[in-house]
Amino acid sequence: MEKTFAIIGGGVAGIVQAKWLLHHNASSNVILFEKNDDFGGVWDVSRENGVMDFTDCNVSKYLMELTHFPWPDGTINFPHHTEVLKYIQSYARQYILNGTVDCRFNCNVSVIEKISDNKVIIKYSKNEQMKSIEVDHVIIANGHSAVPNIPIPEAERFSFVSHSATFKNCTKIGLVRKNVLVVGISYSGVDVAVDLVKDGINSVTVLTRRGSWFSQKQDRNGSPMDIKLPRLFMKLPHNLQNFILKQNLNRNYFNHNNWKISNNCDPAGGNLVNSEEFVKLVQDDHISVIHGTIQRIQDDKNVTIQTNSNGLQVHKFDHIIFCTGYEPSFDFLSDDLKSVGLSTKNGFYPNLYFNMIPIDNPHLLSYIGLVNTHYTSPFQIIDLQAQYISCKLAGKIKIPEKDSMKKSVDAQNKYLQLHCKAFRGSLFFPSDYQDVLAKAIGKIPSLYFIKTPKLWLQYHLGPITWAGYHLDDAELQDSARASLDHIFDQTFGKNWFSKLQLVAVLFLLSVIVASLSNYLSYF
Repeated sequence: MEKTFAIIGGGVAGIVQAKWLLHHNASSNVILFEKNDDFGGVWDVSRENGVMDFTDCNVSKYLMELTHFPWPDGTINFPHHTEVLKYIQSYARQYILNGTVDCRFNCNVSVIEKISDNKVIIKYSKNEQMKSIEVDHVIIANGHSAVPNIPIPEAERFSFVSHSATFKNCTKIGLVRKNVLVVGISYSGVDVAVDLVKDGINSVTVLTRRGSWFSQKQDRNGSPMDIKLPRLFMKLPHNLQNFILKQNLNRNYFNHNNWKISNNCDPAGGNLVNSEEFVKLVQDDHISVIHGTIQRIQDDKNVTIQTNSNGLQVHKFDHIIFCTGYEPSFDFLSDDLKSVGLSTKNGFYPNLYFNMIPIDNPHLLSYIGLVNTHYTSPFQIIDLQAQYISCKLAGKIKIPEKDSMKKSVDAQNKYLQLHCKAFRGSLFFPSDYQDVLAKAIGKIPSLYFIKTPKLWLQYHLGPITWAGYHLDDAELQDSARASLDHIFDQTFGKNWFSKLQLVAVLFLLSVIVASLSNYLSYF
């Protein structure tokens, strides 16, 4: 009897997972539960934890392209959130809104509990009516941006404290001509601070523990900087990556040491933000940066800050916005399934193999989308995660024994805690993680420089995108190669390979001429 699989969540992770389940013939009985009336997840600005009104992508469209689904012609390099939402919903219409997936909108899943070693029951409500269904496996795709994280105990009791989850723009919460403290200097903190200045805030102060490194989004020719980060770079040792990034950013962008924004943090450890606007506003004294942590918030709006270098300081702010990330929420899981293994010790998920598979009982649950990343896009990682889970459920690959999974998880978390302290939640070093997943499902291409020099160069010197994992795929290799050609045209200009061949020929000729000259000099 064919198995039934359920997906919780209709954001990017959920719809991509549904697509790959069908592609790999894992089952034709796929049910997707979404609590809202359409797909989109955090890219729907109308939702509480959704994007802000002014959000543009901080990753280029090339790294946000899903497998075999190009962005529409004319899409700018860093699309507005409205374009991303259209892209996601178009993907869903093409792959799963054609009757092949049972999409149940406006369904609030309240309970998922184990009823046997091979079955779980999902209880959910729709139109105020409780319903239930038994399934063989549940894939949880509700993301890690569920519960706003405010790290100061009792801070939420103050009316002048909020979280970026509820921030859509400055005027909606009445902050014009106020003094505002923004806590956090990753993407949400930087975006909020810039918007506050644009909308006429009296003063903006950003508080950070570790700081961040900054780069520009595009080069002088308008090409995205993130497509210039080659796969080979991500194979380098972590400390060497840090050294190269620091030298490059200080020399070619601006000297971080002079402005004390980075505070000796690691750009290769997740502390890298692309925002020219923020840097310019700091340099022009429109935004001030304090390195430290909040010790106390008082009713009179005085905030005591323990600075990293100058001891305790007291400042008065009209409003505080915490841009300090989120915690995942899986309250719908029964206790016996929670014990299967989602723990957030030290901010990570130490009981999930490959950040997806509960090692104690991998047959009932999978998680997709529990990723943060700074070298590539979550879209890219989710795409590979969905393929891995689909291949596993279709019986095309086997997971290791429990002991082997536990060793892998321990090694992963050791790396995370050592190098990736900037992230709450789960991050595995993007290149290694994606390549490991790709290898497990047979998607690492067999390339040889002598046989296919152009393709070899594109794979190793280009960015990590879906195309690199489908070069040997008979169905997708043509579109994969076209995608790589387009990226390299953007990066190095059209006819780059012909020019490279010409340089190589000229170099070879110069070597031959020099050798002949040396030979003839003996006569």
